[in-house]
Amino acid sequence: MRLKIIAAALSAMSAMAGPAAADPGRVLLYNWSGYIAPDTAGRFQDATGKRLVLDTYGEADEAEARLLARGTGYDLAVVSSETVGRLVEAGAIRQIGLSGIPNAAAIDQQLMQLYLDATPQAEGYTLPYLWGTTGIAYDRSAVLERLPDAPLDSWALVFDPANASKLADCGITIVDSVEEVVAAALAYLGLDPQSRSEQDIEAAFGVLSAIAPYVRAFDVDQYDALLGGEVCLAVTWSTDGLAPLLEQGTDRYHYAMPREGTNLWADLFVIPSDAGDLEASDQLMDFMLAPEMMAAAARFTNAISSVSFPEAGAGEPGFDSPAAALPLDARGRLYLLPARSGAEKRLLDRRWRLLQIGM
Repeated sequence: MRLKIIAAALSAMSAMAGPAAADPGRVLLYNWSGYIAPDTAGRFQDATGKRLVLDTYGEADEAEARLLARGTGYDLAVVSSETVGRLVEAGAIRQIGLSGIPNAAAIDQQLMQLYLDATPQAEGYTLPYLWGTTGIAYDRSAVLERLPDAPLDSWALVFDPANASKLADCGITIVDSVEEVVAAALAYLGLDPQSRSEQDIEAAFGVLSAIAPYVRAFDVDQYDALLGGEVCLAVTWSTDGLAPLLEQGTDRYHYAMPREGTNLWADLFVIPSDAGDLEASDQLMDFMLAPEMMAAAARFTNAISSVSFPEAGAGEPGFDSPAAALPLDARGRLYLLPARSGAEKRLLDRRWRLLQIGM
């Protein structure tokens, strides 16, 4: 879930304007913008003789809609974990056979099982690419200046209106992802973050409505705001929240996985139902899941690799932090989003947009 766009780094990959005709000499990948190491295309071509062509998107809903519409021409896509159940139910993606993907054997099975427990219908249809969390990035000095007793490890830091009001002047942003933010509000309230109860959802929106006047923006691209010091608090993806530490080596911003519960998300490989070359789909998945490629992807995106590699983080500041490495003792407070139906998602979207315009 990383939206840093580096045009020069991706120039080796030819962006697609729309579906392309099948070509045995190329493989078509649909992925988040800036969410692949820049030398991946060249290394793939060297290894296979095939050209990797990349098409990108900026919001999870965009990718979901594109795959539901069919006719994409993609051999492989990377999508957000919360969308996979709906894609399976709509018949928009194929099952994945593992015989042609030997590198899948090294996938972290504990994290994968956590995902399948939340979305059982996804079993057999997906493999994880990168993992991350949705937590709070905050400028420690700016926050403590305004809130000397700030609850730095709690969702109360932002969801308590008394706190949000005091931080509004230095800037609060919230990631534009309704399912993740509603789940966080439920966790703050001590409710099940996977709840489908109308009463619970209403309570979560009550929390969000109370702090909305103090929020500067609901945004999917918080990376620049954090690196530029434009805000003092962001409810954000760990890929953006960890950027100041991992990319600049500065501890100005801290990233917290709140004690009440923190969303674990995954960006996962899926094969569109209309993919024409399943051998190419497997070949690309296996290539990208190779330990050296996953190491490059994790470092480039600040995400957590789906496979282990022994040299992970060696000598690199911050890569041994719990949020970046996600050790076993940090996993107990993680939850995944439930597999909501299309109708449930549409209702949440409507409430979310009304919240953002102050209604």
